[in-house]
Amino acid sequence: MEQKTGSKSKGKDNWKLRRLCFNSLVYAFIVLYSVITILPFYFMFIRSFVPTRKSTELHIWIPKADDLSMNASFGNLATYFSLNLKKFKRDFEITGYVDPNMTLEQVAEHYNIEEQEIKKYLTPYIVFSGWMTLLTSKNFFRSLFSTVYIVSVSLVVGGLLSISTGSVLARFRKRWHVVVYNSYLLQIIIPPIMVIIPVYLILTHYIGLRNSYLSLILLYIKGGAVSTMVFTGYFASLPKELKESVFIDGGGQVRYFGSIILPLSSTPFASYIVVHVPIFWNNLIYGFVFLKPEKQPIVPLITSLSSEYATNFQAIYSALFISVLPLLALYLLFQKMFIRSALAGAVKE
Repeated sequence: MEQKTGSKSKGKDNWKLRRLCFNSLVYAFIVLYSVITILPFYFMFIRSFVPTRKSTELHIWIPKADDLSMNASFGNLATYFSLNLKKFKRDFEITGYVDPNMTLEQVAEHYNIEEQEIKKYLTPYIVFSGWMTLLTSKNFFRSLFSTVYIVSVSLVVGGLLSISTGSVLARFRKRWHVVVYNSYLLQIIIPPIMVIIPVYLILTHYIGLRNSYLSLILLYIKGGAVSTMVFTGYFASLPKELKESVFIDGGGQVRYFGSIILPLSSTPFASYIVVHVPIFWNNLIYGFVFLKPEKQPIVPLITSLSSEYATNFQAIYSALFISVLPLLALYLLFQKMFIRSALAGAVKE
């Protein structure tokens, strides 16, 4: 008896040890995977503090600011660090034209300014140029808010239209119904760039939507292949008895849509958001084609920070980091709904 009891106790201890080792490996994998996932965002944040001339170097942490040389050209510094020349002249009470070919030493001597004051004024631009450029730019925040507006309206309106389309197509049974469904799927093989010219002519010349956010919203809410497949497949799995019960109680199509379809659409709508938010948010072509620079969304604005003569990489990485934050916030807020949509159909009841 004692031998059996001892062997059982030993086996139980071994099982606990194996389970502990397995759990440790799982936790280690989760931590490692989380670090690898967060790493690109970390480096993006660090790069926003790296001066443009050091953009080819790898930095694990925010680099220290180099000493500002008074022999540096004033024009080059203004270009590389996106310095506001009007503000610079106003802060130092300079009137008239400042020759960009002058060195900082010559500027200090010509306008009777202490060299230490110029160094103190310009040193923060070496490390914080990107953030200072964005935080003092009205165009960036206007572009960010306009992007949030366009994407939000497109998701809500496009989601409602996709729910309506999917709920109807899910009950199609005749041959010509299949033709309608396949016409939506054709958009998978037609790149948007191939039809950009006729679309531009229709929206600007025939509808009159010149430099309007509505033009982008209309392009985003049009019926797409992915949204059609997601909602049609989901609604096709719903039992017919749900619709029949509404009509038996004296309800109509509108009541069926509002009482049954919409409440049950949270799962496919989460899938719709996951797929389309990055597409709407990161779209580059539509913003360039349909909107002027002062109204362009965030991604076209970021590309405009790069010019032919100089590129402020600090401002680009700062803008990229800020533009990613709303997407991260969205996924964190609705992560439960996204997980539920990903697992939909995995378990049969």
